[in-house]
Amino acid sequence: MTVSNTPKQPVLGRPKSAAKRQQILRSAGELLLSLGYSNTSMDALAKHSGVSKQTVYSHFNNKEALFNAVIESKCKMYQVEEASVCIDTQPLRAILSSIGLSLISLLKDDNVIAMYKVVIGESKQDSSVGQLFYEAGPLHSINMVSELLQKHPQSQLSEAQAYEASIDFFNLLKSDYHMRGILHLPYELTQTQQQGLANTVARKTIALLAVMT
Repeated sequence: MTVSNTPKQPVLGRPKSAAKRQQILRSAGELLLSLGYSNTSMDALAKHSGVSKQTVYSHFNNKEALFNAVIESKCKMYQVEEASVCIDTQPLRAILSSIGLSLISLLKDDNVIAMYKVVIGESKQDSSVGQLFYEAGPLHSINMVSELLQKHPQSQLSEAQAYEASIDFFNLLKSDYHMRGILHLPYELTQTQQQGLANTVARKTIALLAVMT
C-alpha cells in the first residue's frame, strides 16, 4: 500500500455570513435596551436572533466584543468615521463641521439616548459597563478627532493639546438637546439647526486652536 506524504489540507469552516452578523447585532441592540447589559446573555441573544450559540461566538468572542460592535455599528450608521478622512483635501473647519453634524445626529438618536440611560443605570452596580460604553463610544470619537487635530496642516497641535481640544469640541456639540433628551424633556433641533450648531462648534474650535498655539 502506498502512503502519501502530501500533508492534509485543513478543513475550513463555513464562511461567516455578513447578514447573520447584522441579524445578531440588531437583536443585541434590542436586548441591551430591554434587559440591560448584565441581563443580556449570549444564550438569550442566540435564541432572540434565531441562530445557534456557536454562530454567535463565531462572530463575537464574548459579550464585551459584542457590546463594542453594537456601539460601533451605530457610529457607522451616521458615517462618523467617514467624515474625518479628508485631511489632505479639506479645510479643518469643514471637516470639523462634517464630523459635528454626524455626531449631533447620532447623539439625538432615540436608541442612543436610551442606551445612555441603560448604561447610567447599570453603572451604579457595575462600573465596568460604563467603562465599556465610554471606550467604545465617546472615547473612540474623542481619539479620532484628537488624531485629526494633530495631523491636519492647519492645526498640528501636540498630543496633549489635541486631546484637550477634542474634549471641548464634544462638550460643545452636546449643547442643550442631549441633556434634555436624557431627561425626557422636549426639544427642537431641525436639520437646519443641526447644521448651524455643527458650523458654530467648528468655528469656536478653530478659534480655540489659535489660542492654544
